Amino acid sequence: MTRHTLLVARSVTHTGGQDAMHELAADVAHALGEPVRACFLDGAAPSLHDALDAAQAAGALEIVLLPTHLPPDRYLDVWLRRAYGDWAATRTDTAPPPQVSVGPPLATQPSLVTAVVTALRQPMTPLSGNPGPFRSPAWSTITGHRRHVLVCRGPRCTAYGASHTADALAEHLGAQGLGDDDILLTQTGCLFPCNLGPLVVVHPDDVWYTHVDQDLVGRIVNEHLVHDRPLPGHAVRRR
Repeated sequence: MTRHTLLVARSVTHTGGQDAMHELAADVAHALGEPVRACFLDGAAPSLHDALDAAQAAGALEIVLLPTHLPPDRYLDVWLRRAYGDWAATRTDTAPPPQVSVGPPLATQPSLVTAVVTALRQPMTPLSGNPGPFRSPAWSTITGHRRHVLVCRGPRCTAYGASHTADALAEHLGAQGLGDDDILLTQTGCLFPCNLGPLVVVHPDDVWYTHVDQDLVGRIVNEHLVHDRPLPGHAVRRR
């Protein structure tokens, strides 16, 4: 039986944290001699849905989901199961489906205590108290942006492809030469109307775009953000 393991993490807001998860997966794969990949419930790529698709496409007959968040996180445990349930319900055109199971959270493993004790027995690095500037005059200034664009990266929007939406927005804005002083792009946690995701919100216009795929991103940028014309039929205002 071909087994694939997915190390499932929560949102990692910086690239270094994402890289660390992928490096951990590579190291575990080397130790096990079988496929291991990192994925994320929200805020980063690949999503759990995309990782499950990739494992199945690679011929996995068994997939193990291993929660990796420290400390133990009920949110991760619950949403891992919900996300898998949605994946299984929406992948009905493939047969036979792989056997999917969930492993015990990394945070509950007794060997974690050993790892902490081992770290504390290593030589320590004194801190100088001056690692770099914590405050700067530049960080007291709000950018002069005309619009603030929010991209929801909650677990449902992430499952629906929000990582691709966010990447496409950044690419289209860059192609138009629009930086933070024009359009401030921010990825957020859950914005609430999850069934309508991926969600993109444009302020101060208070325009909510729903089900935003990469094609719609181009129209939002070219028509709304460049030419001040919200898209009819796609722009949904709050009730």
